[in-house]
Amino acid sequence: MEVAAVILCGGKGSRMLAGGEATHKPLLKIGGMPSTIFVIDKLKKSGLNFSQIIVVVPEERISEYQNALLGLNCEIVAQELPLGTGNAVYGALGFLIPTIEHVYVSFGTQPLIRNETVEDVFELHQKGGIGFSLATTIMDNPYAPLVRGENGVVIGSLETHLDGVEMPERGETNVGAYWASVATLQNVLVGLHQELFLVDEKKYNTKSGELGYPNEMVRGCLKSNIQVEGVPIADEIEMMGIKTPETLAKIREIIG
Repeated sequence: MEVAAVILCGGKGSRMLAGGEATHKPLLKIGGMPSTIFVIDKLKKSGLNFSQIIVVVPEERISEYQNALLGLNCEIVAQELPLGTGNAVYGALGFLIPTIEHVYVSFGTQPLIRNETVEDVFELHQKGGIGFSLATTIMDNPYAPLVRGENGVVIGSLETHLDGVEMPERGETNVGAYWASVATLQNVLVGLHQELFLVDEKKYNTKSGELGYPNEMVRGCLKSNIQVEGVPIADEIEMMGIKTPETLAKIREIIG
């Protein structure tokens, strides 16, 4: 069973720039190294043997990441247009080696996700033959709430910013750690891109103009009758990412 990791390193970092920090967020140092290296190093020490690690970065930052990640045996892929996380994952699909069966997706700005979370979600994902699995936690004011029906089955996923919906007071939210089978990605994500991408306008036919991951992915899977599962085993702290000088300071304090 061969697996790959896709680490997303997009974003302009406007809030960090406003705080006086010019370094791209995924390259800000934590634990004595750039955050993306910290994330990759942790995955390499997990119980999962990743056959391939792909890092998706803004096109204009390719050389910057090539220098920073030198010697890590990662493939650095450019996201040509800043059209969301789903678009970034879509762009990485063409670089997967043919033997990969499942893909883990996370972010270079989220170093607090535990290997236990990654491993346990994959175990359930693989054994259950699930198409798309999300690590989740229960918390107040969830940014990306997962929606379940009365029988507990996942029926939707929202991102309060991209989808323009009101944030619930409490709920189950994904923490930014996702597993998908390659078959599901080829079926659903490629299908979403083909259906929603407006070639002439160079944007997606969505509220934000972007293709979100996982919200659009969850909807696409459900529409195609592909099973989606949220696994509420993560700690709330795991979803903390480098967004502002304050969250950077907090993460540095936690990691030491």
